[in-house]
Amino acid sequence: MIHIKHSLIGEQTIQDLAHDYELPEVTECLFLARGLNDTYVLKTEKDNYIFRVYRKGWREEDAILFELEAIEFAQHEGIHSSVPIKRKDGQHLTKIEAPEGTRFGVMFTYSKGERPEITEENSGRIGRALANLHNATDRFKPSYSRGYELNINHLLKAPVGIVMKRLGHALTEEQETLLHEAVSKVKEVVENKELSYGFCHGDFHNFNFHLHDGNLEAFDYDCCGVGYRAYDIAVFWWNLKNNYPQQEKTCWRSFLNGYESVREISEADKKALPYFVAARRIWFMGILAANEDVWGRAWINGQNMNHFFGQLASDVRGFKEK
Repeated sequence: MIHIKHSLIGEQTIQDLAHDYELPEVTECLFLARGLNDTYVLKTEKDNYIFRVYRKGWREEDAILFELEAIEFAQHEGIHSSVPIKRKDGQHLTKIEAPEGTRFGVMFTYSKGERPEITEENSGRIGRALANLHNATDRFKPSYSRGYELNINHLLKAPVGIVMKRLGHALTEEQETLLHEAVSKVKEVVENKELSYGFCHGDFHNFNFHLHDGNLEAFDYDCCGVGYRAYDIAVFWWNLKNNYPQQEKTCWRSFLNGYESVREISEADKKALPYFVAARRIWFMGILAANEDVWGRAWINGQNMNHFFGQLASDVRGFKEK
C-alpha cells in the first residue's frame, strides 16, 4: 500500500479551480513556493492573485476559517493585508480531494510591490504596521477555534517534545542541558509577569510584506493566533539576529520606535522580549523537526546544531546579564 504524505497539485488544476471565483480570465498559473503550504500565483490581464493550498494535517478547517476571519476583521479596521476572496457560492474554502486526503484551498488578493529591504526607515514602517495591527485587533472575537494559542505550550513545551523525539540522538549532553535551561528561564519570566495578550500575526517580518509606493501590505497569516503580544514583537528581532546581524541594533531600535509611536509597550513586555527571541528559536526548530515532508532531514547535522545552540547560548547569556 502506498502512503502519500504530501502531493503537489498541478498548475492546470489550480487554474481550473479559478472558475469557481468571480475573477477575470486567468492567463497563466505558476507554482510559486512550497513550504508548510503550497502557493500559486494566478495571472490575469489586470491583476494577479494568490491561491494557497493548505497542507493536510497542518491546519484544520476551523483553524483556516479563524485565520481568514481575523484578516477580514483587520481589513475592516483599516489594516492593509492580502485578503481572502470568496467563491461564487459565497464560501471561502475550496475542497481539493488530494491523494493524502481532503485539502483546502483559499484565493487571496496579490500584494503589489517587492519585499522591503531591511533599513532603518523600513524597520520603523514595519514597527508601526504591527502596532496598528495590534490596535485594530484588540476587539477581535473569533467565531472559530484556531486549535492553539501562542503561549508557553505552543512556543516551548510542544516544540521541545518534538525536538527531543526527532533530534535527541543528534544533541550533545551540553546542548540538551542548554535547551532545558533556556526553556526554564523563558517560562520563569513569562509566567511571572502580566504580559499583553491578544491577536498576533505570529510571523511579522519583512519576508511577509510587500512595499509598493511607500505602502506596506502584509500577507501570510498562517502562524497567527491569540497569544503574547511581546512574542509578536520579538519575531522581528529574531529575524534581524538571524538574517541581518550587522543591522540588528539600529533597525531594532527603529522598529521599536516605530511601534511605540503608535502603541505603548509596557515595561513587563519590554523585559520579556529577549526571552521571546529564544522562544522563537525553539519554536522554529520544532517546526523544522516536525515537518520532514517539507524540509527532509539533511539539515540535521553537526554544523546546523552548533549554529542553533550557539545562538541559543548567546540568548541565555543575555538573560544572565539582565
